[in-house]
Amino acid sequence: MNHSIKSGLRQITKSRNGYTIIEAIIAIAVCGFGLAIILGLYGMAIKTEMVSKNIFEQSVEINSIADEINLSLKETSTESLAERVTRVLNSKYPDYRLEEVSKDSYINLYKLEISHQGQNSLDKRFHIKVFWRPNE
Repeated sequence: MNHSIKSGLRQITKSRNGYTIIEAIIAIAVCGFGLAIILGLYGMAIKTEMVSKNIFEQSVEINSIADEINLSLKETSTESLAERVTRVLNSKYPDYRLEEVSKDSYINLYKLEISHQGQNSLDKRFHIKVFWRPNE
């Protein structure tokens, strides 16, 4: 009985000497599909990185503008709030402009609407809240 098992294995191994063309085509298709998915994810990662970099840079710039405005409001002056904000924007941030100053429901709290003309001619608007006590 031991002899018949060995001869059966020899027949199986001898009958399969290599891959068929169908198996090779399927293997190439599976590898190509996997590679296409990986490259697609890589492209998406690059786009996401570029968008997040732009958002971060703009966030840093807006925070710098808010800090500059708050510093200018601590100085004593006869200028109005809009004049002070416009002076800060014109001196260091010429791409930004003050659109609106509105008083919030709290005492001495003002909301500034600042716009920036970005790429593709899109007008982006930002809101900054500041405390300001006008000279009386």
